Amino acid sequence: MCAPHVIETVKKRIHRRNLLQAAGATTAAASAGCLSTDSPKTGTAAQNPVEFSRVVDLTHTLHKDFPAWFVGGQEMTSRGGRVFTPPAIVDVKPQFEWEHEKVNLNQITYWEHVGTHMDAPSHFSEGSSVEEIPAEDLVLPLAVIDIKARAATDPLALMTLDDLKAWEAQHGPIPERALVAMNSGWAQHVDTPKFKSLDANGKHRQPAMHIEAIEFLMEERNVVAIGVDTFSFDNQHSPGSDVHYKWLGDERWGLENLNNLDDVPPIGATIIVGQPKIKGATGGPNRVLAMV
Repeated sequence: MCAPHVIETVKKRIHRRNLLQAAGATTAAASAGCLSTDSPKTGTAAQNPVEFSRVVDLTHTLHKDFPAWFVGGQEMTSRGGRVFTPPAIVDVKPQFEWEHEKVNLNQITYWEHVGTHMDAPSHFSEGSSVEEIPAEDLVLPLAVIDIKARAATDPLALMTLDDLKAWEAQHGPIPERALVAMNSGWAQHVDTPKFKSLDANGKHRQPAMHIEAIEFLMEERNVVAIGVDTFSFDNQHSPGSDVHYKWLGDERWGLENLNNLDDVPPIGATIIVGQPKIKGATGGPNRVLAMV
């Protein structure tokens, strides 16, 4: 059961989405010459098949040594001051094996927010858990914002509002109902110490998103989700997890640790998020694909 404020937020978003989709369908139909007073299909846009030439896997392979915001088995303190020891990042235990049963069956346990994974609204709010996200919200136009040049010299680089405006100046407005992904080039460092880029105090450094860019996407564009090729939307510039609270708290979701963003164009691809539908989950590893 969603909290009343979450339900109201969803209702408003659905209403706005319906208006935008209706306007878009009418415009597309008119521009294609599909509107005619003597046609039985008046007001209906032509249905074009989805076309793509290749599929790009935007997913890292999850394994026990994959870098995360914690180290499995190493004691740490939670935001609330609770000392705890996180489990292994992922643990695959064979239960049946081919040699004996002629069947392979594993028991797999993992921390929700590891590898290429989703942050559902409920991760940083009282919003929806993963199974409550509509299926149509998991297939979206993909817009990729490249900040690699700046990130190459600054491990705390941010995707800013200026980056979004520069992208739109070149490619036009961010597509309706898009997923906007930051490409900092960080995915290529995943198996090296640079992925965490620990500072002198042992704190993580990685590119992330500026809160002003997030507010623009929320208030000025109809964006469903965000994505980064690092393990967090926030870095040391927002120690209070500003982006997480702002974005997820508005009943939106995002992806962290994306891979292979260099293999997709800035605009024109469609992203598909294969999110396990686990009741009450606040996120979890996914298989993320881009059709180009």
